[in-house]
Amino acid sequence: MNSSTHLARHLVRRLIESGISDVVISPGSRNAPLSLAFAEARDVGLVRVHVRIDERSAAFFALGIAKATNRYVPVVVTSGTAVANLFPAVLEAYHSGDRLLLLTADRPERLRKTGSNQTTLQHGIFSNFVTKAIDASTPFELNSSLSHRGPVHFNLQFDEPLIPDGNLDPFENLKVVPPLEKTVVPGEIWISQKKVLVVIGHDRAGFSVESVKSFVDATGGVAISEDPLSFSDAVPHASVILSSQEVRKELEAELVIVIGRTTLHRSFNTYISSAKKIMVIDPRIEDIDTRRSADEIHHVLPQVLATSADSTWRNNWLRYFGFAQEAISSSAEWSEGRVAAAIGQVKCDALFISSSRPIRDVEAFALGDSKGSMKRVFANRGLAGIDGNISTAMGIATKHQTTVALIGDLAFLHDLSSLTNQIDENLTLVVVDNDGGGIFSTLPQAGVDNFEEVFGTPHGQSIKKIATAMGLKAVEVDNVSDLLAEIEEKGAGRGIKVIIAKMPSRDENAQNLKSINERFASLAIG
Repeated sequence: MNSSTHLARHLVRRLIESGISDVVISPGSRNAPLSLAFAEARDVGLVRVHVRIDERSAAFFALGIAKATNRYVPVVVTSGTAVANLFPAVLEAYHSGDRLLLLTADRPERLRKTGSNQTTLQHGIFSNFVTKAIDASTPFELNSSLSHRGPVHFNLQFDEPLIPDGNLDPFENLKVVPPLEKTVVPGEIWISQKKVLVVIGHDRAGFSVESVKSFVDATGGVAISEDPLSFSDAVPHASVILSSQEVRKELEAELVIVIGRTTLHRSFNTYISSAKKIMVIDPRIEDIDTRRSADEIHHVLPQVLATSADSTWRNNWLRYFGFAQEAISSSAEWSEGRVAAAIGQVKCDALFISSSRPIRDVEAFALGDSKGSMKRVFANRGLAGIDGNISTAMGIATKHQTTVALIGDLAFLHDLSSLTNQIDENLTLVVVDNDGGGIFSTLPQAGVDNFEEVFGTPHGQSIKKIATAMGLKAVEVDNVSDLLAEIEEKGAGRGIKVIIAKMPSRDENAQNLKSINERFASLAIG
C-alpha cells in the first residue's frame, strides 16, 4: 500500500473510532487519499459524507453539524488557497468553542518554498486559533487531540501516488470509543445580595439550556436572556426595557451574574457595568478571553449553597415588561421586529438566527414558548459575522427534521455559493429583504455623509429571482399571516425553500425601533 493511502486510511479509522459520524469534503486532487478513504467508510455505513464545492461553505457547513451534534466534524480540503478559505469558520469555531476538525492536504515537506504548484506554508497557518496543530507525513495516534473544544488542525503531507493501490479492508474489527469529556469540579457560591440578576448570553458559554435553567433557579434571581426562545422564564424584551437610562437606574442590581458573553445590545453592557458586584461564568476565560475581568470569575457553573435573593424584585421587572409589551404592540404591523416575533413562535426542531439585525430583533421582540414545545436555537456568536450563515444552517438541518433560518438579505447574498450544493433535509430560509445593511440605520453612522454608499449598500437584487435561478422554490410575502402560512406549508416538504419578507425602507424600520423605545420610556417614567 502506498504511503498516502496508508496515512489517510489510518487517520479515517482512528477518527471513526473516536466518534466521528459526519465529514464534509471539498473536491481536489491532493486530498484524494482522504476523500477516497472517507468514501470507503461511507460505503460500509461508518460515516456520512457531505460534499461542498466551496471550501468556505464547507467549513461553515461542518460548523453547523458540530453545533448540532457537539462532536468534532472534519472538513477535508486540498492544498493552497483552499486552506485559507477555511479561516472565517476557524475564527468562529475558536471564539465559540465549537468542535471543527480541519484536515488539509499538503505537498511533501521537500516541496515547500520551491515554487511547486499549489504549495504554501500550511502548517501553522491558523496560528493561535486552533487548540492543536499537527503536521504529518506518516500515521500518528490521536491521543487527546479531540478531547476538548475548539478547532483542531491536521496538515497531512500526501506524496504521489494519491489513489489506492491495494484492496485491504481498512475498517476490519473497528470499535468506536469516543474520547472522555474533561471533568471540572464546580466551585461553590453563597449569594448574600437581595437584587440578583442573571444575564444569559446567546451562546450560554457552551452550557446546556437545562443546566443554565437549574442554575438560575438555584440563585433565586431574575433572568434576562439574549435568547428568549430557550428561556421562557426569563423576562422578555430586555433590550427595550434597558433602553431607558432612568429604568436602568431604577433596576440597578446588587449582583449581576453573566453566563457567557453579551454581544447584542450596548444597553445590556451599560446595565451590567452599573451593578455593585459582577460575576462571570465562562470557560473561555481560561484560554481565550484571558483578559476579561469581573469581581468573581468561574469556568463552570458553580453550585449555589445558599441564596438571599428577593423574589419580589421580579415584580419590578415584570411591570416594565408590561410597558415594553404595550409599546411593541402599538408599533407597525409589518416590520422586521414583527417578523422576528412571528418566527419565534414557529414550530420547528431547530432555528438558526443570522447575525446583524435578525438576532437583535429576536431578542427584543420574541417571546419564549411556555407550552414546552422547545426548539433548539443556534447562531454564530463567536465573531458574529454574516458570512457562512446559510452554510451553517444547512449543516444544522442535516441533524433535524424541520429547520428554519432567519437571515438578512446581505447574509443571503454573501453565502450564495453554498446553494450550489443543496440538501434533501427540510430547511426554510426566511430572508428579511430591506435592500441593504439595515443595522447601520440603527447605529451612530446613520445619516453621515455618504451613508447610503458605504453603509446602506443597497444591492438592488431580486432575492426571489436569484433563489429561483438556483433551483429553489421562492415566494415573497408582505404580512405576518402569509409568512406563517408559507412556513407551515413548507413543514411537510423536503429540501430548501426561500421565503422573502419584503420590508419597508431601512430608515422606516429604524424609526419604528426608535418609536418603540420612546413609547416605552413615556409609559415607564411618565
